[in-house]
Amino acid sequence: MDASEKKILEGFLSKTLKIDTEDMASLYNDAGELTDLSVAERVDADRVKKLKAENADQYKRGVKEGALKIERAVKEKYAADSDLEGVELIDFIITDKITEAKGSTEDITKHPEFLKHQHEWEKQLKAKDKELQAKIEEKEREFNKKAVLSKIEKRALDVLDQMRPILPEDAKKAQRWKDKYLEEFRTFDYQEKDGDFIMLKDGEPVKDSHGHMVTFDDFARDTAGGYFDFQAADDRSSSGNKTSQTKPPVKPPTSDDELYQRMKDAKTPEERIAIKESYEKFKQK
Repeated sequence: MDASEKKILEGFLSKTLKIDTEDMASLYNDAGELTDLSVAERVDADRVKKLKAENADQYKRGVKEGALKIERAVKEKYAADSDLEGVELIDFIITDKITEAKGSTEDITKHPEFLKHQHEWEKQLKAKDKELQAKIEEKEREFNKKAVLSKIEKRALDVLDQMRPILPEDAKKAQRWKDKYLEEFRTFDYQEKDGDFIMLKDGEPVKDSHGHMVTFDDFARDTAGGYFDFQAADDRSSSGNKTSQTKPPVKPPTSDDELYQRMKDAKTPEERIAIKESYEKFKQK
């Protein structure tokens, strides 16, 4: 190795490995020839070892600084007053929050906001209960009214049958007249008492113009008289015929509807008989 090469080598080793003059001399033999690089290897190994140690220390510092940063953020967010670190700090915060949650659950029923909402819930439930109870009572009234009305209609038809009404021979027409008759009874309410029926209007018993309570049977007979003619005794029939013969001829109805309306508007049994007879003659033409 000439002097130039020796200078380059020593410059490199001095710059990269920081080998001093004494250690540099150990690289050569007495003849000045390069024979031993063990010093360079040892120094380089020490350098690498030192770098690893420095890197490890730097990593540890980075981990610790990162952990401290996280711990500070956690403490600030959850208002944790503790000197604990790492996992112990997390355990402390979790335990503290669980205890806080349990305590708030136990005490929530005493909070004014909870009591306010509880009052509103109770009001709503009571309103719903009241509404439901009203619907149930309404259904009961409807059911009872239908049950009573069924009895009323049967009683009204019994009174009508006792009066021996003159009905059309056609069964459908006869039923139509009975239905019209029964409609008059559906405008009232009724109170059943001792097997009889008290007629009510606006919650009060129905009274006549003299202030007397109208009985059901009297109302049924009066109502039937406005719709039907009845089979009469011979003397009444004869008297009625004589009366009708002294009056001018009655203009006959031209349809069942007109017959029904005029029979309803008629003032006396004799007038109804005359209307019905005129209609029968009209139909025979």
